[in-house]
Amino acid sequence: MLPEVLVGLAASGGTAVVQAAGTDAWDQLSRRVAQWFGRGHTGLAEAELERLNGTAGELRAADGSAQVRADQESLWRDRIAAVLEGLESDEQERAAAELWRLLAPYAVPRARANGAGVVVEQDITVRADNQSIAAYNMFGGAHIGLPTTRDPSHG
Repeated sequence: MLPEVLVGLAASGGTAVVQAAGTDAWDQLSRRVAQWFGRGHTGLAEAELERLNGTAGELRAADGSAQVRADQESLWRDRIAAVLEGLESDEQERAAAELWRLLAPYAVPRARANGAGVVVEQDITVRADNQSIAAYNMFGGAHIGLPTTRDPSHG
């Protein structure tokens, strides 16, 4: 059984594959992931690239289906986990470090609850639109509405 950190890494890999499919990042990420799976064997890497491109095709055909996305994430998570699990300890460490470096540019910010707040482990963007409120840290109340007009007598 894989340590929790490697299970998380495998899950990140599955998520990265699905999120990159159909984007400008796809060509680079898919080639790098295929090479990671190939472990120096060109034929294996080419077969993995075909599988990855098959995933991209399925996701395109599914037209945003959450179930298909979840299925593909699970498939790639499990494939990555199986490779890591099949390696000897020292080779597993090298492969995990290599995969971590490969995925880092494509990583999705992760957040977890921490008491009354949230701990974010990577970059985060906070944005508001359509008369909404977005806050990094907000204490007290908030009100959405038209701004009050300024009283000219107050300068």
